[in-house]
Amino acid sequence: MKKVSLLFLTLAVVMAACTSKPEKKEFALTGKLPSAEYDGKQVYLQIIDENTGDYVSVDTATVANSTFVFSGSAAEAPAIRFVSMEALRRPAVFVLEADSIEMSFDTTYVATIKGSDLNDKYQAFVDKRNTIGEGMAAISKEEEAAKEAKKLTPELEAKLENSYDSVYNEIKAATFDFTKSNISNVLGQYVLLDRGVSFSAAQLKELLPGLDAKLKANAKVQKLEQRLQALDATEIGKPFVDVKGATPAGETIALSDYAGKGKVVLVDFWASWCPPCRAEMPTVVEAYKKYKAKGFEIVGISLDDDKAAWEKGIKDLNITWPQMSDLKGWKTELGAAYAVNSIPHTLLLDKDGKIIEKDLRGDALLKKLAEILR
Repeated sequence: MKKVSLLFLTLAVVMAACTSKPEKKEFALTGKLPSAEYDGKQVYLQIIDENTGDYVSVDTATVANSTFVFSGSAAEAPAIRFVSMEALRRPAVFVLEADSIEMSFDTTYVATIKGSDLNDKYQAFVDKRNTIGEGMAAISKEEEAAKEAKKLTPELEAKLENSYDSVYNEIKAATFDFTKSNISNVLGQYVLLDRGVSFSAAQLKELLPGLDAKLKANAKVQKLEQRLQALDATEIGKPFVDVKGATPAGETIALSDYAGKGKVVLVDFWASWCPPCRAEMPTVVEAYKKYKAKGFEIVGISLDDDKAAWEKGIKDLNITWPQMSDLKGWKTELGAAYAVNSIPHTLLLDKDGKIIEKDLRGDALLKKLAEILR
């Protein structure tokens, strides 16, 4: 049901807009923690290096009485900044503005931001995403309960999967709408660079051409441009894009060794560390056994970066079809050629090598194969 998704983060900085209020040149960020557990510990104010994507600390504060404070020049405002500390799984984002800003953390160390127009607007967007996301969590919980009770029928699983996908699409739509309506300010630009890999080709075509020259030069925007090209090249109806990789034995093989050779080919992007991929694999194994003799082939493309783990996954999951990888994980050039940003991801090719379906899973895959390989 779920997918492992690649989530990519970066920074955009633009000039501040004039307001009718008296101009301020200083910002103050006050952080409030839920307990004194981190008193005496360090908190870091960070930016993101636009070329490397790494967080870079620009200031440090010490927690006292469950509180930390950053203050200083707001000459670059408005600008995206981050707060990082030991308790956080991911740095908390805020907009540095010439204002007093408050960042409060709940007991799970999820941040809430308030105190300026842009921060309030961003928090409203985060709240909306979280509210929609609660629906996804409820569906996952229902699926787990059905599994434990041994009541997860194929029909119920398909229903829950469709519900999950529908809610996930709501989140994606809300994210795009927020980005589009704020693309002229740092919020929309930040979300584009943070979440743009989930946008469709049509959505990227709406957003990318209007960016200013400085933002277009950003390394992450250039990757989105490359992703758009890959999405266009691998639309349903287009011929397959050839890629090459190494087998577990170290042999180099190409997709063209199998595709366009008179067989229906399933291209399966997966990884041994991906739980949804592993959960789907019994269906793929079943399909291979049932249709191999009828002109069906599978080519697995792994996003593993550990050869031993990849080989163990192949053995444990009873994978007997051709496999390739460049062992670069999410940095794989094989996946980039097909704009892969989540796995499992599949493409079904007809006998001539034309892409006829994407992301078929479970019963939908078996039904499609039954239809075309009678």
